[in-house]
Amino acid sequence: MNNSLKGLTFLVTGIIDSGSLALSIAKQIRSEGGDVICTGLGKTKYHENLSEKAISYLEKSYESFSKTIEEELGKETMTLPLDVTLDKSIEEVADTLEAKSIQLNGFIHSIAMDKSIKSGMVVKPLLQITKEEFFQAMEVSAFSIIPLTKALLDKKVLQNNSSILALSYIGAEKIVQHPYKNIGIAKAALERIVKELAFELGKSHSMRVNAIRFSPYTGSKAGSAIQGLQEAVDFCDSHSPLGNARPEDIALESTYLLQPNLRVTGEIRNVDGGYHIRG
Repeated sequence: MNNSLKGLTFLVTGIIDSGSLALSIAKQIRSEGGDVICTGLGKTKYHENLSEKAISYLEKSYESFSKTIEEELGKETMTLPLDVTLDKSIEEVADTLEAKSIQLNGFIHSIAMDKSIKSGMVVKPLLQITKEEFFQAMEVSAFSIIPLTKALLDKKVLQNNSSILALSYIGAEKIVQHPYKNIGIAKAALERIVKELAFELGKSHSMRVNAIRFSPYTGSKAGSAIQGLQEAVDFCDSHSPLGNARPEDIALESTYLLQPNLRVTGEIRNVDGGYHIRG
């Protein structure tokens, strides 16, 4: 076992099911001696005036998340509900960690949402995106890294010399095989935020902030439901120098970037089998 993360604790967001890339990262953290605390989307006391459909969705999401964590990481793994669209939910996560005297050495931002992408349907053209769809995608997929970081810092849960890592995609920069429209714009914003936070937090807290772009991926429920994504997976696999990257590839790159005292920050790393070098 490589013990490069021994004694360190990381918050891992965005695990949905056993195919989630964030889960692969959590497992690798464990294998390198670190510990993880996981958050999943679920109903909180701060949700108000929800429809029965919305309540059912939140409850089923958290049930799936909790079952995945128990089966893949063990019952002892701490789990917390988190809805980044609610400031109070973010604050409650930070408050809970503070109350338990938990010190974080970093966190994984693996949260994204785009309501313009629906299961089995063609991705909507940009000119058909509503203002609500645009700003919801931006809030969840990009902006949320800011209030989450602030809450953890305000409660002195996130330690100096920590590492923050966000998951992105090459669609943030280029028009790619898979139609990555509205969410691509949000991911572009996320990458810009990563660079800005890298400068601010590096100066103020000696923290590192980086992002990783991964190959198109259908291993999770979220990815497998998107029309056209499997075709993009096949295309990128055949056109990448090394073929598509695997979940273990992003896991290894992630734990490298999470190592303490590493002087790498503000990076947008490509873990995609070399697909990004193509024109």
